[in-house]
Amino acid sequence: MYESFYGLKEKPFSLTPDPKFLYLSKQHQGALDHMLYGIKQKEGFMTIVGDVGTGKTTLCRCLLDRLDSSVQVALILNPMLSDIDLLRTCLYDLRIEPSLYLAHTPVDVIPGDTGQMAQNSTAGSHLKSIEEKSLIDCLSKKELIDVLNAFLLKQHEENKSTVLIIDEAQNLSFDVMEQVRILSNLETEKEKLLQIIFVGQLELTEKLNRPELKQLNQRISIRYQIPPLTREETYNYVNHRVMIAGTVSRIRFNSSALKTIYNYSKGYPRLINLVSDRALLSAFNAQTDSIESGHVKQGIKSLSGVDAMERSWKELIKQNSSLAFSILFFIAGLIFFTSGQSNSGGANLNKEIASPILQPNNSENLAEIKKNITPTKSNANVQTTENSRPSSPIGQSYKEDYRIQVYAFSKQKKAEKNAGILKAEGFKTYWKKINSSGQIWYVVYVGPFGTITEAKPSLKRLKTSGREPLLLSLSNSG
Repeated sequence: MYESFYGLKEKPFSLTPDPKFLYLSKQHQGALDHMLYGIKQKEGFMTIVGDVGTGKTTLCRCLLDRLDSSVQVALILNPMLSDIDLLRTCLYDLRIEPSLYLAHTPVDVIPGDTGQMAQNSTAGSHLKSIEEKSLIDCLSKKELIDVLNAFLLKQHEENKSTVLIIDEAQNLSFDVMEQVRILSNLETEKEKLLQIIFVGQLELTEKLNRPELKQLNQRISIRYQIPPLTREETYNYVNHRVMIAGTVSRIRFNSSALKTIYNYSKGYPRLINLVSDRALLSAFNAQTDSIESGHVKQGIKSLSGVDAMERSWKELIKQNSSLAFSILFFIAGLIFFTSGQSNSGGANLNKEIASPILQPNNSENLAEIKKNITPTKSNANVQTTENSRPSSPIGQSYKEDYRIQVYAFSKQKKAEKNAGILKAEGFKTYWKKINSSGQIWYVVYVGPFGTITEAKPSLKRLKTSGREPLLLSLSNSG
């Protein structure tokens, strides 16, 4: 969509594993060097592990481009295979013709699309390919291994190498892993005939440490782990892919945009590609060449539905602060309750215990008050002021009513603004200033209501709108 506008030959942040776009960071270069070394030295078993989205599959594609014609490779992208299916896939990928290596070729193999006995004297290349494929499907496990062994010996005699790469290897079953270990037994007195590379997620290391795979684990001679990109490498990665996609491109990611990309992706190439592509789309909609932090944030929202950075901050607050706040406010509530009970004249002290309300547009709810105290004549430590709800006359009888706490702010302007928003939405709203132990809070309420039944429709509407309201019962004059 935006390629022509920015002068790009193709999309710079596609998720396909195109080796042309591979940015060889220090870690990726190290992984590639280890694989090339293991193949050249015929080390046998190697493992390359990394977290999801670190570029492992793209690295495998790059490895294939680096190998010359003397190396034949079987690349297994689907690890959900049985042991015999793995053997057959290896023979297909290596283009092995079983009839060249079997002492006696079965005579009852019928090509799948002819329904007739194969005739070697008249079959063309296509028919021959069908016959070979049908033959591979008819061979037993022993025959498949014998054919593979004969092929590997021929490769060795011609001074050629054979490599088996299994991507997403953490998903291999124990039976298939044992079959791969048996394949590693195909060797001469001096070197391995088949080089095997396991490429997988971090779980692969844990799986190989299982007691059932002890023999296989001991045979791995080269291990390498790919970490995410650093901040500087992330910046270089973005610029590298833009340059590859179009050298005359007008795109420019400014420093704040690159910083936001790194903070979101944590250096994982797949996430970098996702958010950078969405940022380009956002900038294209604005018809600008300069990609700024705002475009990246808009891209993040389009990917997750909410601002992922703010969501992470909210989760951090919940995980680390909720217990401390709960204990603190429980103690404060107990003190206030005891104080209220000791007052003479039967004065009532309301308890309004409110949970922290985490709204996307309110960053101050970290310290949201947990106790809102309705003042009495004898309670000098807690003072309240309301903007649109006058106090009832002194001496008038008390009755039970209800209100809904929606927000709590440390600044009056925010309380007024959000109260206005609620009023615009049709709610009966007011805010109250509370001085609790020297700390001023501006609490926004919906109500009051005479009964719970009257309060429930507003409570339901507030919850549906994404807010986290709290229904409070209080004794208030008048």
